[in-house]
Amino acid sequence: MQAEVIALLFPEVEPGAEGSTPLVTALLRDAQGIMELRRLRPDTSLLRKARLAGRLNCGKPILDPRTREVIGCEIEPIPLPAT
Repeated sequence: MQAEVIALLFPEVEPGAEGSTPLVTALLRDAQGIMELRRLRPDTSLLRKARLAGRLNCGKPILDPRTREVIGCEIEPIPLPAT
């Protein structure tokens, strides 16, 4: 059985980076349930398998409840093209 693609995390788009395909971080789960992070080049088959695709640091800030300091960002989902 192939690894299940739980999520694809896309890097922020850099201005002037036209033509280059950035690597994405893929969260994968194998048949035994072991989770793994891998850097991959996105392609249409990988996008179709993903349960979620999102961009890092573009969503709503996550605040520490005590200090109110920003400790991260939610993942902003990216709409995938219909297949």
